[in-house]
Amino acid sequence: EIFETTIINYDTVASMLLEQSFLNAGIRIILQDLRGENEGDTAVEPRCDEFYYEGGIRSYVEQLNSQKHANLLHDEIIYVAGEKDGSYAEIALQYNDSYNEVLMSFANNIRTVEGGTHETGFKNALTKAINDYGLKMKILKSSDQKLSGEDVREGLTAIVSVKLPEAQFEGQVKSKLGNTYM
Repeated sequence: EIFETTIINYDTVASMLLEQSFLNAGIRIILQDLRGENEGDTAVEPRCDEFYYEGGIRSYVEQLNSQKHANLLHDEIIYVAGEKDGSYAEIALQYNDSYNEVLMSFANNIRTVEGGTHETGFKNALTKAINDYGLKMKILKSSDQKLSGEDVREGLTAIVSVKLPEAQFEGQVKSKLGNTYM
């Protein structure tokens, strides 16, 4: 009575559940479509997909990089996680030889397509860490101009996921995290 159509697109649901299985390491999600009836003019065949990634966001980075035609610059995916005052953050990243940056951020398992404080904090921390390392290892000289954030993220594939007890999103569709702590 409320919706004009109640036909659910299996691929849309499968895509969302795939993402959730990456964000929640070790959780097995099974999607079954047993409708077996007509969806418009197309018959719906029963389908079943299982999503399970023990590696969590590390597996997500691995999958994203496998879809590119680029060589990895280091074999192991860099992974860090931490918890403070009931908030949890985890980051997985890996560089490849492409020029493209793939950075996806999530807050409480919700994709924040417009980023937010967690994504900004990650970008700033990564840029600072690489510049500090370059100075310490004498790859960069103190008189040199520091690397920009765009330079540091070239060829980067990264997932940033935070879980907050009181997430504050900007906008109605929760596309940007607005929390100022973590």
